[in-house]
Amino acid sequence: MKDLLSVDRWRCALASVSAPVLLAAVAVAGVLPPPSFAQSQPDAPAAQPKPVAASSTSMDGIATEDLAPYPEVRAHLDLGNVPAALTALQTRERQHSDDPNYFNLVGILALKLADYATAVTAFERVVLMQPENAGAWLDLAIASAETGNAAGANAYFDYVETQFNPPPLVNVIISRYRARMAARAHISPWQISADAMFGVDSNANSGLQNLAIPITEQGERFDYLLDPTFQARSDRYIQAGVNARYRQTLGENTLDLSAGLRTRDYVHENSFSTVSANLSAGLYRATTFGDAAALLHYENLWLGGSSLLRNVRAVAQIEHPVENCRIGFSAESEWRRYADRRIFDANILWGQAGVACDFKLEAIPVQTILIGRAGFDDPVYDRAGGETRHTELIAQFAMPIAWGARLEFTTTFAKAVDREGYSALLEDNAARRLNRRNIRLGVTVPFTPVSDVMVLAEDNRFQSNLALFRQSGQSISVGYRYRFH
Repeated sequence: MKDLLSVDRWRCALASVSAPVLLAAVAVAGVLPPPSFAQSQPDAPAAQPKPVAASSTSMDGIATEDLAPYPEVRAHLDLGNVPAALTALQTRERQHSDDPNYFNLVGILALKLADYATAVTAFERVVLMQPENAGAWLDLAIASAETGNAAGANAYFDYVETQFNPPPLVNVIISRYRARMAARAHISPWQISADAMFGVDSNANSGLQNLAIPITEQGERFDYLLDPTFQARSDRYIQAGVNARYRQTLGENTLDLSAGLRTRDYVHENSFSTVSANLSAGLYRATTFGDAAALLHYENLWLGGSSLLRNVRAVAQIEHPVENCRIGFSAESEWRRYADRRIFDANILWGQAGVACDFKLEAIPVQTILIGRAGFDDPVYDRAGGETRHTELIAQFAMPIAWGARLEFTTTFAKAVDREGYSALLEDNAARRLNRRNIRLGVTVPFTPVSDVMVLAEDNRFQSNLALFRQSGQSISVGYRYRFH
């Protein structure tokens, strides 16, 4: 393949094509800005000889001679550390700002790391400085296709086919990318699903663990017996939901809209039945620093037939690929507003960092996610306990199992600490500390190509220094989900 894609072979097809004509053709396609022909003087090439086109491409690999100026980059590549190699190479940009071979290497390494935005930027600079570099044009088309920019990618592929007379193997690769992009274009932007579940909840009424709570008054301490109605009660429930999602590419951005409605109806504990309606809007964009997104979420929650809570969240996030992982950071502002209990209204600022990785466990693909969150909960009114600090750790593990089924395990550890005492009657006005642990195990089994059977088990525990907030409960449910085309 090295011979088929050699620079000499492709350059022969370019002997009669000048740089201004090449760039103008792509500018007409709306991909790159047109060059400034006024600055192209006849004797300019003689005054500044062009560097020899790099022989490295994403298909052929990196040629040894192209790495000669960067021994530290080669050392990282010899160890298989592509992220470190790209980082080391990017530190040399100032010294090589006019070297197309340098940006060609940056683009190839970025492609290896699936950092397609960086790759597109690098290859654009290569072809502007070195329009006869057929391999860079092809890599630019591939990187553009991977970012979802089908219009740009097709224009680049057209240009490669018409100007460079590529060998059959390259034509096959171009055809495959065109087919992939065409398939994506015919996929409906809508995803709609509905599900129903039947389950049992050991604590349907969010009851307390304790039969009595200790009361402190005027230096004395005694146990206050609770009414039995405050104890946890088990009940069966039926849960149903519908979700709709619309995802559409808008130039270099991706618009993501979703809406959902979910109900849980208890057989006996009707006053604890819930209805949740949510709306979300997000805008995603590939950048040099990673995939950036801005999102807005709205949720309305009803309890026992009455409106309980309206919640609005605004999120800004960035994700960056690192080998088989994605590292992400986000900042979030949350506004909680209660319908009848406005004393609990609060504004919360969250910071989040996480990593998601794919790897193989004895040839079985495994996905893992680890997320850490910290929040500052600022009450709008004079709430018991005052300000609250939140910390959360979420871990998820997912993998396929027998018969096409998929297992997913999620655990959450959360801690909330109030700044002020909660009540003079509870542990001498101690500040509340609340620890929550949630374990969730789900198995999804394909039933038909568009439907699944689901089994879900969940364990919730709340521990606190104040007995009033100690709770626990388990639930198990089985359900069916259908996906509409």
